[in-house]
Parts: sequence; structure tokens; C-alpha cells
Amino acid sequence: MIQKRAGLDLGAANLLATVTGDGIVLRDPAAVAIDRTTGQVLYYGAKAEGILDALPANVSLFRPFRDGMVSELDLTQKIVSAIVGDHLSGIQHVMLTVPCSTSEIEEGALAEVMGQSGIRYPHTVYAPVAALAGSGSGITDMVLSVVCGATVTDIALICDGEIVYMKSVPTAGEAFDRAIVNYIENERGLKITLRTAESIKMTVGTVWNEGVHQEMQAQGYKPNDDKTPVPFTVKSEEMFRALEEPTAGILEAVCVAISHVPTKFVPRVFENGILLSGGTAQLEGLDRMISGVTGVRTIRVSNPVTAVATGTETILNYIGVRGIATVRNLSALYLTKCRSSL
Repeated sequence: MIQKRAGLDLGAANLLATVTGDGIVLRDPAAVAIDRTTGQVLYYGAKAEGILDALPANVSLFRPFRDGMVSELDLTQKIVSAIVGDHLSGIQHVMLTVPCSTSEIEEGALAEVMGQSGIRYPHTVYAPVAALAGSGSGITDMVLSVVCGATVTDIALICDGEIVYMKSVPTAGEAFDRAIVNYIENERGLKITLRTAESIKMTVGTVWNEGVHQEMQAQGYKPNDDKTPVPFTVKSEEMFRALEEPTAGILEAVCVAISHVPTKFVPRVFENGILLSGGTAQLEGLDRMISGVTGVRTIRVSNPVTAVATGTETILNYIGVRGIATVRNLSALYLTKCRSSL
């Protein structure tokens, strides 16, 4: 009987879990409800968001991974334990995706957290490597993998099956939301919530000012009156201006990564291009903007939100039946296996 393995992608916006053979078994918002007295995780995901309108006095609701998992080890352990109990019971091999900024010491701490959650063989892998494995592109030798999430953009430059450069930059989806909030306040004199800004971003947001002409109705509030909603119209042409600063931040990070491509690998990297994934990859025109500025073909993967989680299932196939718990980061192992099979 083949042992099932599982992958976890705990992001600032979404909680995802995948099981070999079963696919995605958890895809929920990254919200957690905590009992203030006991510290117990009462609900997570959609159930936690479901009590938002009638939140009990003794319960706190928040998104725990906004600033990364490492700073919330105790809470991470509680959440992982809850997810394992609900969806991954009895599974010994579990892989957790981590940002490129995660140090070896932090990886060890996360592996210990997973062990305390009842996982016998914990593993970690860098998010851009998992996204590459889950992209379905078949490219593993020369590529720039960019995962643009909610709070962090992770970039890994892979040449000849090795990571030659990687970086985490704090410019991602929420930076675009804040830019929209600031724009509406400056141009309309109205305050809007980050949730409204996200809705505007996903509906009419664009960073490519060519052939996009959409508009939507939204509501804001005057600075001194947060009770009376004020309707307004926002157009995609405005969003191009509003989102200029965070777009520039991502473009700069990608250009720096491209500058690290070794000379002998330039033709292949440019041929294979940039693989763009993560929730913010869905922003209209981001792939075209990156391609236009860098001159490198940029491909938005077909499954941007789930590519990282799906990739863990592919990488887990490279683990032996028993596995080695001390091999905490499988990025190098996976890429080396891919290189040997080319």
C-alpha cells in the first residue's frame, strides 16, 4: 500500500493543503479564531470568517501569517495541529512551503513545530520551487520562478537545476491594496477599507494601460463620517496610475534577479522565461508588464493560487518510503533529481 503524503501552503491570504492522490483537500481563507482565555484555536479558514459578524467577546479573529510563520511558531503549531486533525490524520510525510527568506535555523524550528503536531517526517521546500513543480510547465532546468502572494513576493532563479539566486521582497498583494486606499483618499477625499480596495483591484485593477477600459461602483466614507456611505465610480485607467509604486517594486526585484543570470545560461533562461504564480499573479497586466520591462517572456501559470500547494505533491514523489527527517529543505534534492533526468 502506497503511503499518502501531504503538502501545506500556509499563506497570508489562503490556507491550502494537498494529499497525494486526492489533490487539494483544504482551500480556505487564512483566518483564525482564537479563544482569548485559553489560546485555543476554535476555528480556522471559512468557519473563522463566518463568525466575523457575530464575534463573541472572548474570541479574537485575525490572519496569523501576515508577517510570516516564523514569528508565530506557537500559533503555527496550533493551526497545523488543527489542520492535521481535520484533513491529514495518519499521514506521516508532510511538506510545508516556506519563503525564500527562511533561514536554516528557522527551517529547523518549523520542522520541530510540525513534529509537535504529530507529523513523523516533516519537510520544507521553498515556495518558488514548489510553484515550479506545480506549474505544469515541464521546465525545471533554466527559469525564474516568481511567486507573488499577499504580503511577500518570493523569487528564485534556477539554472542547471540549482538555485543561483533567491529573494523575498515585502511588496505583494496588500501593497497594491494600500496603494488603492491612498489613491481614493487623495483623489476622491474618501476612506475605504482594505477589503474594498481588494475588490477594486480584482475587478478593475490593471498595471498594463493598453486596451483595458472597465469601471465599477464602490462605496467610501468621508474622513469625519464613517456611518454614511458615499458611492463613487472607479475606472481601470485610474488603477494604472494608482498601482504604479508597488508595480515598480516588483519589477525592480525581478530585474535584480535577472541580473544574476550567469552569462552561459542567459539564452536558456530567456527562452524558458519567467513563471509567475501566487494570488497577485491574477492582477490584470502584471505578466505583460514584467515581460515588457525585462524583455523576458513571462508566463502566468494556469493555476496561480494553487500552484505552490500542488507542487508539493510532485516533490513528495522524490521522498523515499521512510524518508529522512533531517532533510528539512527538499528544494535542492528535487532540482538535482530533475537535472539528472534531463
